Amino acid sequence: MNFAKNIDKAQDTATMYGKQVTNGVENAVDSARDVAQDALSSVSNKIDSIHDQAKPAVDRMVARGKDMADSAIASTREASERAKKAVSGYATSCENYITDQPMKSVAMAAAAGATIAALLLLSRNRANQRARYDR
Repeated sequence: MNFAKNIDKAQDTATMYGKQVTNGVENAVDSARDVAQDALSSVSNKIDSIHDQAKPAVDRMVARGKDMADSAIASTREASERAKKAVSGYATSCENYITDQPMKSVAMAAAAGATIAALLLLSRNRANQRARYDR
């Protein structure tokens, strides 16, 4: 009977230690989960902080890029307007010259046409000569 009591006592002690180990493991798991949650929360807070710090800088860069693009568009528009006015002025001057001096205008146009034709013929002849030489 003593032997049976000792076995019961050993089982009770083993059960008690088993429960203590189980509680210890559960506490360790809970503690590890809490540490991991705290670490994730800390990382999340740091990311939010970095985002909050970077956002104004990114916003400034975007605004500056937009300002630069707007300035480039305005400059291009102004240059286009100046070019249109210059071309219009040249066209008016040409029209006036042709109206005032029609014979000189025809002679100049003929000379320009003859020069262009001569240059084209010369270019074609050189191309033909090169083609014969390369064969």
